[in-house]
Amino acid sequence: MRVLSLVVSMMLVAGTAAAQQDPPPEATGDLAEVMRGILFPNSNILFDAQSTDPGAPPDESNANEGGASARFAGVYTGWESVENAAIALAESANLITLPGRTCENGRPVPIDQDNWAEFTRGLREAGEIAYRAALNKSQDEVIDATNYVAEACSNCHGVYRDSYSDPPKERCVP
Repeated sequence: MRVLSLVVSMMLVAGTAAAQQDPPPEATGDLAEVMRGILFPNSNILFDAQSTDPGAPPDESNANEGGASARFAGVYTGWESVENAAIALAESANLITLPGRTCENGRPVPIDQDNWAEFTRGLREAGEIAYRAALNKSQDEVIDATNYVAEACSNCHGVYRDSYSDPPKERCVP
């Protein structure tokens, strides 16, 4: 009887633990929204670090002007800002491969394509290279890292995005 009670107790505990697991991640925005909200602004932080020394003292002359975005833009500054931007790029590789994400035109993101997997690996690696450069607080290394970022963006955009129509159309599927 004790063995039966123990088995039932273990099954109840296992069932409770399984029920408490988080649901699988779901895509919220379309690919263009993720690009505009995460990849574009964070790439620009890295590109800006090519010509603006992240180690220089921050300019606080406009700190109290503007709305919330201006007021809180200086919370993370300098090298920490560059580190955060690099991490955002690396982690975005996971976000753009979530099943169910669509392109701006409603087509599914082509996560099943071999070149998509290659391009997302390139994005992750570029973010990791930029992150190491930021940790080293080396503007020269960040300049080198932005070459990888630009290449990762260009590789994917050349196949899945760039269109010379007016207005440009996001293709997402070649």
